[in-house]
Amino acid sequence: MQKVKEHSHTLNEELEEHKKNSLILAEKLEQSQAQALVDPLTNVLNRSAYNLKMVQLTHEFKRYNEEWALLMLDIDRFKKFNDDFGHKLGDKVLKSVAGTVRDTIRVSDQIFRYGGEEFVVILGRINAKTATQLAEKICRQVEKDYFVDGDKKFQVTISIGGAIISKDDTEMSLFERADKAMYRAKNNGRNQVVMAL
Repeated sequence: MQKVKEHSHTLNEELEEHKKNSLILAEKLEQSQAQALVDPLTNVLNRSAYNLKMVQLTHEFKRYNEEWALLMLDIDRFKKFNDDFGHKLGDKVLKSVAGTVRDTIRVSDQIFRYGGEEFVVILGRINAKTATQLAEKICRQVEKDYFVDGDKKFQVTISIGGAIISKDDTEMSLFERADKAMYRAKNNGRNQVVMAL
């Protein structure tokens, strides 16, 4: 009987140890999954996170019909920063712009690094007028924040294209409308906002 009790006690200890290890592994898995959705350079959400969010929001719009906006942001003349001053400075510019945008948008909104010098901002529960105002605010804030590197001062600007989701939109068509608007902002002289009709 004593041996059975001791064996049972040992098994309980082993079971508790396995439970602890399982919890630790589950936490590590959760952390690594979360890290997989964050751009390591700018510390904002990445393109994989953007893809997941777009599917979710497009489905929700079809169900609840709540408007939201997609903004495409592109750093003006970014290639010149890299070419003239090196990729290290280019990386600092990316971090600076991402931080400024993140600090300017509402808590309910999200910024994603789409690729290179392009970012996407999703503005939830918003109409065209308010989306335009917020996009303008982002544009002016980035322009206002001088970027400092050593004794050099740089002014960074961005071009923004935006679109409000409509009942005919897919994830791709909404993105394309915002992207085309962003290229119109670039072609119109940069450092401005153009909203898709």
